[in-house]
Amino acid sequence: MAVNPRVWALLRWIGITLGAFVVILLLALTFMDWNRLRHPIERIASAHSGRTVRIDGDLNVHIWSWAPTVTVSRLTVGNPPWEPERPMLKVERLQVQLKLLPLLAGNVILPRVEIFRPDLYLHQDKQGRANWTFENQAPTNEPAPRPPKLPVVRDLLIESGKLTLTDEIRRLKLNGAIQAHEKASHDDPKPFRVEGKGTINAQPFALKVDGGPLVNLDAQHPYPFALAITAGDIHVVSDGKVLKPFDLAGLDFDVTLSGSDLAEGFYLTQLALPNTPPFKLRAHIARDGMRIAVTGIAGKVGSSDLGGELDIDATRKRPWISGDLVSNQLLMSDLATSLGRKQPTSGPSLDANAPAQQPAKPESPAKTPPPDPDARLFPDAHLQVDRVRAMDADVHFRAKSIQAGSIPFKQVAFHIKLDNGVLAIDPLALEMSQGHLTGNVRIDARAQVPRAHIDVRVKDIELDQIKGKAPGATAPLGGVMEARAVIDGTGDSVHQVMSNANGMLTLIMPNGEVRSAFAELTGINVSKGLGLLLKGSNDRAEVRCGVAQFGIHDGDMQAQTVLFDTQNVLITGKGDIKLGPEQLNLSIKGDPKKIRFTRLRTPVEIKGHLLDPSIGVNVGDTVKQGAIAAALGTLLTPAAAVLAFVDPGLAKDQNCATLLASAQSKGPPPPKSDVAKPEDAAAKSRQATAPPTSDLKVR
Repeated sequence: MAVNPRVWALLRWIGITLGAFVVILLLALTFMDWNRLRHPIERIASAHSGRTVRIDGDLNVHIWSWAPTVTVSRLTVGNPPWEPERPMLKVERLQVQLKLLPLLAGNVILPRVEIFRPDLYLHQDKQGRANWTFENQAPTNEPAPRPPKLPVVRDLLIESGKLTLTDEIRRLKLNGAIQAHEKASHDDPKPFRVEGKGTINAQPFALKVDGGPLVNLDAQHPYPFALAITAGDIHVVSDGKVLKPFDLAGLDFDVTLSGSDLAEGFYLTQLALPNTPPFKLRAHIARDGMRIAVTGIAGKVGSSDLGGELDIDATRKRPWISGDLVSNQLLMSDLATSLGRKQPTSGPSLDANAPAQQPAKPESPAKTPPPDPDARLFPDAHLQVDRVRAMDADVHFRAKSIQAGSIPFKQVAFHIKLDNGVLAIDPLALEMSQGHLTGNVRIDARAQVPRAHIDVRVKDIELDQIKGKAPGATAPLGGVMEARAVIDGTGDSVHQVMSNANGMLTLIMPNGEVRSAFAELTGINVSKGLGLLLKGSNDRAEVRCGVAQFGIHDGDMQAQTVLFDTQNVLITGKGDIKLGPEQLNLSIKGDPKKIRFTRLRTPVEIKGHLLDPSIGVNVGDTVKQGAIAAALGTLLTPAAAVLAFVDPGLAKDQNCATLLASAQSKGPPPPKSDVAKPEDAAAKSRQATAPPTSDLKVR
């Protein structure tokens, strides 16, 4: 079909016009003064970044290529409004080459980037605002966006770069240098290098990152590098790789970490790790955005081995850590460090210059600690409440075997939960060959002064297991022991919590025996103090029932019921233990069941510090023979309440129930105490599982 000549003419003129326009445009772009576009470019860049962007030098563009080149001189990128001190970035000259064809598919590929004399300033303030995030608000606990993916750079050259880093949360100050040369040499085998020195919490800090030349990079091939960090006496050495160059969301590390205390790693990781003895661990770390998987953990913490894996979710302001840890051989002394036992340090401690915390509660002169601060049963190391509030956790730990001195623990397991400032260990379980200890601990650190609740039970512990390590050692006691302790207190250390504690401690020995080793243990002639306890009984005396119950009020543990019924002697006790200064003041005496006119019995006194008690006979305090009824007057709590507090099944024990019931009927009316008496069977039933608040007054 023939085309109208007029249509051909119209199409020809349109083609000529468009061609002429393109030629004119290209000529204009070639010979135009690109500096005229500096201010429009500054306005557009400033609007999109939220920072003031300035070009104080020349702007040159070479467009006659499939990979045009843009050169900018004296480029300045400012900071957000909350950081007016200095610009975030100053560059003497920036040259960028861009591939045009990949732009059609939405991919930004830069064949070459040259940066001359950059000066980079990075700052994070105490509120968590960072000038490198391009966000003006402080972090929230909402999910954080994935780190931005940087353009693909094939070749990167950095000459005479400077780096200044100030992190007020980590208390870190760093001054360093950045270099990225095109090729390696004999003198410079690692042409990409970041080095810096400074301080972290006023202790020495050093950073070094080494890598190969940043040329011929491929997004499908990882870029390997080496990392070394020294922070105080913590040392980190790592061989890592960026899975996709210039996409820092994907990183892989093989790390070796060593130091004197894992808790000091908080300044590097912002994770509330427990206090530990000196450690050396290795692990594999894989980062996917703000989620980090730590696998293959292996090494030593103190003299104990440690393995397992952890997952860290840092997408929120308060990081979340979960996982499972296991120890094949755990030393109890290593675990005790986590409770606040002090360890000697061999180098600069990051926590040495931590901000001092105000004491949770001033202590009266009567609760002055012993002269030697290390001679404490209850550690006084302060809980770092700010760290507890800074993260959440759900971690399981178990030890397959334990070395605990003369206490034959076999296994330990506990589950740690940390949620919005509330730390819980539930359950806590320690297994012995015969019997076990279980319980839970809850520390609420949301308020200014932390509140602690402890509930621990001992079930079916065979006392024959507890004896010295010497060859042929004999257990001083035989039989089964049951016990329970419920304690509430306030403070940021175990010592402070115990200094103002309220609650109850009860120990019950439904049956068993006292052996001659008991006299050796005390270092005295027990028969003088407890009325022929072992005389004529083949160096052992049967115990029909033994009960020791202490009411705890404001750190003073008062003996309410101390009663042991043996075949020859009824043993009773009184006194108190002041938990703040850890001072004992107990008196135990024995009354024979048969009248004896030839011997006087005097109380056995236990005094002094909890870790170094003195045990002796008070020869100046004689007691008339047969004064059993007077001894029973110290009993305060009904039989069912005493037994059911530990285990409801014990209330059916014939020997113990009969002994306590008889003691109550013979003794005078009990005075008022912090432990209320159940009025009926329903109240007794409630006590069988846990002491309700109506039965246990807690301040």
